[in-house]
Amino acid sequence: MPHDSSQTPPTPTTRAEASAARKMAETPKADVRDALERHNRRITWMDVLRGLSILLVILHHTTQIVAYRIGDVPEFFDFVSAFFAPYRMPMLMFLSGLLVAGSLKAPTGNYIWGKVRRILWPIVVWTLVYAAAEVLADPGQAKYMPWELGFWNTYLWFMQFIFAYYIIALLIRWIPIWVMMAAPFVAAFLIPSDLELLQRFFYLMPFFFLGAFIEKYWNTYAKLLSARWAAILVIIPIAVAVYSGLDDIWVRAAGDERGGGLWYEPWAAIPAMLGILILVRLATSIPELRWLAPVRFVGRYSLIYYVSHYPVFAALGWLAMKAGLSNPGLGLVVIFIFTVAISTVFALLGHRMPVSLLFELPRRMWPARKA
Repeated sequence: MPHDSSQTPPTPTTRAEASAARKMAETPKADVRDALERHNRRITWMDVLRGLSILLVILHHTTQIVAYRIGDVPEFFDFVSAFFAPYRMPMLMFLSGLLVAGSLKAPTGNYIWGKVRRILWPIVVWTLVYAAAEVLADPGQAKYMPWELGFWNTYLWFMQFIFAYYIIALLIRWIPIWVMMAAPFVAAFLIPSDLELLQRFFYLMPFFFLGAFIEKYWNTYAKLLSARWAAILVIIPIAVAVYSGLDDIWVRAAGDERGGGLWYEPWAAIPAMLGILILVRLATSIPELRWLAPVRFVGRYSLIYYVSHYPVFAALGWLAMKAGLSNPGLGLVVIFIFTVAISTVFALLGHRMPVSLLFELPRRMWPARKA
């Protein structure tokens, strides 16, 4: 039914009516499920969370390239990376899971083609870009050929996981969602820690299906956890993040240069899930503030930022080393800013041919037949 914005809702006349109106105001917009299922409009709080997560990914990777090319970064940046470790990638997985139910409403062929053209295609393109850049920068690093599994072991593991989760969601749609949260959670404990990538695959899968579960029971979730309670309970995700950051400091102080933090530790999944549920509920109550527009833009084009940022900052790190830049703190700030700026240019041009072919295939690969 069309919404008439010119009509003003009646003023509550009783205490019960006022309480009901207050509860409705605290609940996320009623059409959020419709938007999730139909993809018929942007959901701004999702763009904010996705944009923040992507910016934190870029900052974390920038910290790594500066340490590799220039020198040890200030300890503060190591702390920041570990601080957000419990939420950075799990939040992206959760938000992707929120959208799976709407995608599954499409015919199977359209569903698979959508994932191929928008996820699998950029994986192939940017793996080749990354491999080519690696050969140009350091020919000795070329260890694998495209037909070998090691060739595909790059920063795009996140995209590979997302593609796999979407296909799994299609194949096992008849299995209760809670099973798809519990089974990989248990599997993460059973996989040897030396199989790091496989353990990470099962660690992140429950976050994806948690998103699908919350989408299914969105109204119940919003009622059980009000925005007011989310604001009170936000101390929980903050405490988890602080512990992760402090753990990194303690481990480094003990002499382990690899650092610590809650990086895909199976036992950390439960507090991370609880923190995400609180943060998401809190985010739904955030108004559409103008100063958050750049973050929403990053969230809207998160795929472009993710696939393009790594080759960009890797090239910038190499140039900084060749230029003799010796200040790691300055190098980190400069490389981060330029990486975001160049990725933004990709985002601005990403919908135009032929640049769009770097990020997705056309919806139709052949002209429609004339009647």
